[in-house]
Amino acid sequence: MLKRLMILLLAAAAMLFPAGLYAQAKPGVFTPVKCANCGEMKPSAVKAENGAGQKVDLCFDCSMLPRCAYCQMPSVEESPGGDRLCRECAKDTIKDKAEAEKVMKDVRQVLSVKFRMTTKHKISYEIGTRKEINLEADGEHLELGWFDSNPINGKPFYRIRILTGLPRDVFRAVAAHELAHDWMSENLPHLMDKDEIREGFAEFVAWSFSQAEGLKRMMKYTENRTDDVYGGGFRKVRDMMGKAKTTPEWKAVLDKEYSLKPKKKGGR
Repeated sequence: MLKRLMILLLAAAAMLFPAGLYAQAKPGVFTPVKCANCGEMKPSAVKAENGAGQKVDLCFDCSMLPRCAYCQMPSVEESPGGDRLCRECAKDTIKDKAEAEKVMKDVRQVLSVKFRMTTKHKISYEIGTRKEINLEADGEHLELGWFDSNPINGKPFYRIRILTGLPRDVFRAVAAHELAHDWMSENLPHLMDKDEIREGFAEFVAWSFSQAEGLKRMMKYTENRTDDVYGGGFRKVRDMMGKAKTTPEWKAVLDKEYSLKPKKKGGR
């Protein structure tokens, strides 16, 4: 009885959904495309975004591989910092100390020229492993960079350390973020202990820098952050800034919003 019932159900399914039973086997239903990872002509399983920010096709097999830490593409190697990288992201990474220092100085110059964000003190620029940077932070979050302004032997000392092996566009955006911390520590030190504003402002500066430099992938990365401190802080600061475009204007907004002067009680 049960066997007859199963046969009847299968027959009914075939009558109701005849195409669904063999559509995948019919020639021409799926148009083969060139997989952006393996290069073979196969049906597209998913759309992914490569290191250049372009939408590309991946076949089913490649879509199941481990992904790059900085885009949606399958990874092909591990960076010196310990992250998985795809071919596109691995083409141009910053892992040499001299090159890292050159890039960070260039980012500092861009921020000065385009946004009037300047500090006159010397900064020590370094690269480090994930373990080194994570230990400098809270030991829990996978940080990409770290800013430190703690004095040494009673003398001012400023240091920025960024994860080695980052793709160039990621490295530049992280440098802008850390340089924003450097600026805030000198100009608005009372805000450095407000996590949401400190990190939100740094993300806003990195986003503004990425926009000015055409780093669309990094703009999207910032916009899509969902955590409260970085993502929520960024959106709060961006909304707060409105049409303000340069650092003096940004400072005026933050000074007004988070004034050190006590508010008068009563009156208008």
